[in-house]
Amino acid sequence: MTSVPVTTIGGYLGAGKTTLVNGLLAGDHGLKIGVLVNDFGAISIDEKLIVSREDDVITLANGCACCSVAGDLAMALDRFAGRTDRYEQIVIEASGVADPTRIAALAGSPGLSRGATVVVADAATVRARARDKFVGSLVRRQLAAADLVVLTKIDLVDSGGLVDARSLTRAQAPGARMIEVSQGRVEAGDLFADRTLRRGGVPTCASAGPDAASSLFESHVWRTHAPVDIEALRTVVAGLPDGIVRVKGIVATGASRRVALHRAGAIVSIDPLDGAPESTGAEIVVIGRAGSLDEAQLDGAFGACLLHSRTDS
Repeated sequence: MTSVPVTTIGGYLGAGKTTLVNGLLAGDHGLKIGVLVNDFGAISIDEKLIVSREDDVITLANGCACCSVAGDLAMALDRFAGRTDRYEQIVIEASGVADPTRIAALAGSPGLSRGATVVVADAATVRARARDKFVGSLVRRQLAAADLVVLTKIDLVDSGGLVDARSLTRAQAPGARMIEVSQGRVEAGDLFADRTLRRGGVPTCASAGPDAASSLFESHVWRTHAPVDIEALRTVVAGLPDGIVRVKGIVATGASRRVALHRAGAIVSIDPLDGAPESTGAEIVVIGRAGSLDEAQLDGAFGACLLHSRTDS
């Protein structure tokens, strides 16, 4: 039986992993790809491309499928491994605080084989993050796992900044191939080429050290079924303290539309999502450094953005 290669896509929070994965799912590449997303709210595929939904699996018209993993990633991968006759390639989008080496080690299920480890790095921030006293070791460890580095957002840095980003990346991932992009779109052939894999053997899951993600970060999820004032929410998210390293969510606004909300570093973006809203309200995840999240304060700030709270006052 021919094994199906599993490509792991890692990289720090906000680097552009989701943009890359969405491009793959919507691409006209002729490949049947199964994608496991180990993160919150990551899939925003045009509704016109979706032909069916089964539990947490979205099947697309081009033969691709995506599963948003809310629980055990290994169990979800085993589920896909049982359907390898339907896929030519499996992709795992790792959480932004995960070590991709450990994720790649899951590709040992029968019928699967390890593909390349792809690490996405934001050219505008990778140098500072790799030197950050809180997350620097994690960012460097992510880069060191790479067979291929996708350096994103190169349009947001000047020539000197790009040189610095290249230098840092090559120092942390010696021998890895590098692709530079502005919008995060990468051709499937570049990601899945055999020449991308530079390490022999299968990675192992080493025991977590003292700076493992579980000790570095904590998260909080806020949910509501009420409509949200998106501009008020933008102001709240932009004003969150520096200890908050990532905000990501899906929000249904009072204008009967859905938007994707992101904050990576100090940059907040709100992007429209295709298709009619599936639900009202919002679901937002906040990731911060351990000890930095005040859940009651977050709930109060987000709750003040509800449209009904404005009309009732």
